[in-house]
Amino acid sequence: MMVDQITTSRSCSVCGVALGHDKAEENGLCGGCAGSDVSQPPGEIATDAPVALLPDPDHPHWGPVGGIGVWLASVAAIILIPAIAVVGWYLLQGARGVEVPALTINGELNAEFLKWAMSPPLLLVQISSTIVAHAITFALCWMVVSRLGTRPFWQSLGWHLGGRGIWYWIVFSACLLLGIGLLSQVLSRFISEAQSPFDQLLGTSLQVRIAVVILATLTAPTVEEIVYRGILFSSLRNRIGLTGAVITVTLTFAGVHVIQNVGAWVSMSGLALLSLTLTVVRARTKSVLPCIIVHTVNNAVASVLILLNKAS
Repeated sequence: MMVDQITTSRSCSVCGVALGHDKAEENGLCGGCAGSDVSQPPGEIATDAPVALLPDPDHPHWGPVGGIGVWLASVAAIILIPAIAVVGWYLLQGARGVEVPALTINGELNAEFLKWAMSPPLLLVQISSTIVAHAITFALCWMVVSRLGTRPFWQSLGWHLGGRGIWYWIVFSACLLLGIGLLSQVLSRFISEAQSPFDQLLGTSLQVRIAVVILATLTAPTVEEIVYRGILFSSLRNRIGLTGAVITVTLTFAGVHVIQNVGAWVSMSGLALLSLTLTVVRARTKSVLPCIIVHTVNNAVASVLILLNKAS
């Protein structure tokens, strides 16, 4: 652990307590601080105190049950909240006297209702409600990680740049985007790329594309990194090992995006490379902040292409 030497060699360099001959150590820590489960990124202090005692993101107080539970809850929120929004909009329109298709015909789901639910206005409702789902997920993450405010939230997840500057991670993001682009060019020679459900979604209207851009740039990177690289990765690392955690989180993140990218397997391979890179960055830096930066830059570039209608 890196600490600032602000005390004499006869005092603990963390808490300042006087050291006796029987417990003085080469690293200048008393027995209590030497045994504490704390970590400090080189050259970074996250609090106003002279020396910050930070939780170790690789040794969280939540376990695999908590990590997997948060992940399942995040997936459920993304599925259920938009569904609830559609039903609520359906009931609201019916109450206002607007003609809407029947939900069922002869006990079966009405095809006209499904067509109505996939119309541009309803797609806009679903995308907008996903932001609500992200807010609910973030609140759940905060409750689990901070134990309702009794523990530091961001520090428990790792909130530093891993000893690098912000421009390092921006350049890193650019190199990653270049790598994904090259991979896509190579794979496109061998794998045919069909139109995915996500492509069809983007083609419905400009308003839908704008809503997707807002979602992908402002909320998705932060919430997804907290869930996957923050909570889930930390909970699995000590149970299944570093390699096992990297593989599991990489595949889990990529797997939840398969449904919206069915047929677009070249794009899915690029997303898998992004997931692997983000997970390795988290493993090496012990922080979700670089992951959020890289993820945001990636989505921002993709969003510009979406608005220019140059890519899906």
